[in-house]
Amino acid sequence: MPDTVSKTDNFLKAIEKYAEEQRSKIQSEAEDFKERELNKAEEEGLREAYVLIQKKMSDIRTQISAELSRAETASRRKTFVRRQEIEKEVFEKAAQKLREYTKTEKYLKSLLNSTKEISMAIQADDVVLKLRKEDLVHKNQIFLAFGRKCEIVETDEIIIGGILGVSKKLGMLADETLDSRLEQQHEWFFENSGLKVTE
Repeated sequence: MPDTVSKTDNFLKAIEKYAEEQRSKIQSEAEDFKERELNKAEEEGLREAYVLIQKKMSDIRTQISAELSRAETASRRKTFVRRQEIEKEVFEKAAQKLREYTKTEKYLKSLLNSTKEISMAIQADDVVLKLRKEDLVHKNQIFLAFGRKCEIVETDEIIIGGILGVSKKLGMLADETLDSRLEQQHEWFFENSGLKVTE
């Protein structure tokens, strides 16, 4: 019988030893699994954090770019409006100076010279000379300066001063007005004023 007890003891010890080995193995595997899962979760978390950071940075860049674009557009618009205001002021002052000039003797001489220029430019017998109402006081002198038959009429096409010559027969227009000369200065002003709005 002692053999049987000894065998049973050995068998129980072997089972306990095997159970202990299995428990240790399972515990070790569980620790490894836990560590792998933690590492996996940590890597996944880092990846998600990286993606989130990249998205946030992209959003911030887009927002900054949009704000800069809006600010640049607003600044350009403001500059353009100011340039227009300056141009308007300059040309209003110039128009005022020209209106003052139309009250001088020099203006009458210029008007008569313009009449002669139109006479040479339009060689027709149906010439109509157009003047603003204020210049009709010089009608006789203008007729004499033209040197041949013409019709002199009042027009509201001319605001500042000068003279327009028209021949329907030839389809010609000779513009010797201060209005058109001032208008032609807009392009020169734009090119030379240094007030351009750049891209």
